[in-house]
Amino acid sequence: MKHYDICFDDVNPLDFGGICIDLDDTLYRYAPCHNMAIRACFEHYDFNLTFDAFRLNYREARNTVTQALAPQASCRSRLFAFQKMAEESAFPVAYELAYTLDKIYWAEFIDTMVLAPSALNFLMRCEQQAVPICMVTDMTAHVQICKIKRLGIAPFITYLVTSDEVGAEKPDFRMFEKAAGKLGIDIKRCLMLGDNLQKDVLGARAAGMSAYKIILTEERRENV
Repeated sequence: MKHYDICFDDVNPLDFGGICIDLDDTLYRYAPCHNMAIRACFEHYDFNLTFDAFRLNYREARNTVTQALAPQASCRSRLFAFQKMAEESAFPVAYELAYTLDKIYWAEFIDTMVLAPSALNFLMRCEQQAVPICMVTDMTAHVQICKIKRLGIAPFITYLVTSDEVGAEKPDFRMFEKAAGKLGIDIKRCLMLGDNLQKDVLGARAAGMSAYKIILTEERRENV
């Protein structure tokens, strides 16, 4: 295990004044949810493409939107990606189709989400030990709140910081400073846990936090 890798079971919340935690691919697995969501969109309207071509066009549209709008939270907009696909296919009233596909995508995505058992156990330990948690995540706030509700973890999450709110994405130090401010503790007493080395770990460490890259124990067992 590398020096920045850790499992939830290895973290003692009492070693810190507060916990900052990522959402996507940290508390649940992102890929299965995305795969189901993009399949549902394809089944609704396939743009006369094969599924593989649909996925490729979608990915290219997402990349274009991300590059154009970063570091705003809107750079992660599925609606704008679908709108670009619809406009390029000369679909009449492209924004209406984009709106429909965006709704389908997130409805299917959120319905597919499953909280990792090790993540739930960690959140429960934090609650039992009265260690507050601030979620720090790159995305529009309303989507992330829907995910939190779906996973049933709102009782464990005291505060939420999104790139939508801050106007910047991780690893920008402002994301971590905002979280420490909401927790009301010195940033050096915070621990950041996430799945992305550059954004979650190195970004938080540069801001003055302790930080580790979470390896879900469920995934570790699958890879044995």
